[in-house]
Amino acid sequence: MTTPAVILWPDGRTQSLHPHLRRNSRRWDIDLYIEGAHPYSLGRQATLHAGLPRGPINNPARQVWMSLTGGSLPPALRGPVAFTGPADRDGTLTPLPAESADLVQRVSDLMNGLVYTVPFTASAEQTRGERTYQCDAHAIRHDKRGGRSAFVVLDGIGATSDAHYFAWRYAPRIAQEAVRTGNPVKALQAARIAATADRKARGVTATAIVAVLDSRHSYVHIAWCGDVRAYRVSRFGAAIPLTADHVRAAQLHRHGLPVGGRGLRGWPASSIAAGTISQRFIESRRAPRLLLCTDGVYGPLERSHRLGPILDSAEDAKGAAAQCVREAVAAAGADPGNGTALVVDLHL
Repeated sequence: MTTPAVILWPDGRTQSLHPHLRRNSRRWDIDLYIEGAHPYSLGRQATLHAGLPRGPINNPARQVWMSLTGGSLPPALRGPVAFTGPADRDGTLTPLPAESADLVQRVSDLMNGLVYTVPFTASAEQTRGERTYQCDAHAIRHDKRGGRSAFVVLDGIGATSDAHYFAWRYAPRIAQEAVRTGNPVKALQAARIAATADRKARGVTATAIVAVLDSRHSYVHIAWCGDVRAYRVSRFGAAIPLTADHVRAAQLHRHGLPVGGRGLRGWPASSIAAGTISQRFIESRRAPRLLLCTDGVYGPLERSHRLGPILDSAEDAKGAAAQCVREAVAAAGADPGNGTALVVDLHL
């Protein structure tokens, strides 16, 4: 009796294995290819067996790791790795689940020139509310040749013409850089450097969120600073937050200090100008509908418990974005502020 397994090489090649299940030789076939193989459990989806830190970085294996774990960062895997099913109670390997095997093969196809496309539709809707200036901004960029798409939402800090200028100037810049590099963190870092040298940007900044789709990957890469948020829709119709706000309250609480007044509690602790830039990865199939939005949208909708129902019931991205803004304005009461909702539907 044998257990199916797959060897994945750094160049994307795969090889099927059938390790023996006898207790005294359960990894015999794996050890032929991987010296000093060490198992890493990836939950119920798979076990990854990596060897001594030699040879080139195995980027395909790192992608599979992130896809199977919902975006957690893997170790620096080097050389060939093996994927098997999880071990049972007595340590015997079980069959590699078909879904996991398909994912490994898809990564192999990508590395060998076959394109994995993620078709999508995206739409953005905004409201200026009762403010004089629209200091939220958004941008969408798509590079057909490179197979990358970027989605950006900025929330200018303050309600001035300078904040308006900053947000609308830097949103398309960040989107373009994210498409070029495929890395939303680098795009935000580049904007930080550019804003430092921009005379017109002195004294103003914005919070931001960036999401990148890449045809070579099966996950969405998200980076953010401040309190602009991303949500995904679960299969049960709930809006699941994908980001954690960088605000002063959390910063003070982390250091055991009093939070203080209402204004301080909600003040951003990071922005394009300075502070933390966070990132996460989410498997594309777990985010069929993705929402990027400012506090003028998520604040009122979370208070009215309408965010999940809207995202779950809207027919398409355009309808979801429009309904989010429309209901946010209604729920905000007498003094609605700027609000932006950018919705991306992945057609998987």
